[in-house]
Amino acid sequence: MQDKALIVFARSPIAGRVKSRLTKLLTPEEAAGLYKAFLIDSLKQYSMLEVTVRLYMADDLPLTIPRFGSTVHQQFGHELGPRMQHAFMETAQEGFQRMVIIGTDHPTLPSSYIDRAFEALTQVHSVSIGPAEDGGYYLLGMNPFIDGLFDGITFGKSDVYAKTLVKAYETGSNVTELPWWYDIDRPSDLKRLSADEKDLPEHTLKIMRRLKVKYGI
Repeated sequence: MQDKALIVFARSPIAGRVKSRLTKLLTPEEAAGLYKAFLIDSLKQYSMLEVTVRLYMADDLPLTIPRFGSTVHQQFGHELGPRMQHAFMETAQEGFQRMVIIGTDHPTLPSSYIDRAFEALTQVHSVSIGPAEDGGYYLLGMNPFIDGLFDGITFGKSDVYAKTLVKAYETGSNVTELPWWYDIDRPSDLKRLSADEKDLPEHTLKIMRRLKVKYGI
């Protein structure tokens, strides 16, 4: 039986459809270009882990995005919660036990945090969760699949992490909380990303240097 699967949620980097909150500073095309860099750098980073990478797209994956060995799947559901639940359920049906879901909005996230998430899932009836500074989370892991963990949670609000943590404990699972990290969603986040230039991966670094010159971030 297969063991570890990293479920990556992403969408096509189309101007006007991704990173819309960044367009308070950037143009839609610049926001999409930055998201594309995040996506490529994330997939490359994840490919170096000792896990099976399952890329779940909300739409089609452009041919210009390298897969780095990941398998490509389709998201199903009208809301984020049902989409994640379906991805976990489908991955479990494929025989995976330790499963972690993650996005691509945190290009400086240390790979060691992802490794720790999987290590925390070695025993069955375990949950690992990495809180994000905006009140959500940057990853969530479970072993085995827990039905209903996303029920009743409105994603995009500042209490997502807190509510998910409560639900995880209510299942009787052994819960591991990882260190806090940050996503890149708002113009203010770009300043922090720019300050972490030494930790930026290749494609993100290239884009951020251009934006730094243009906007002074």
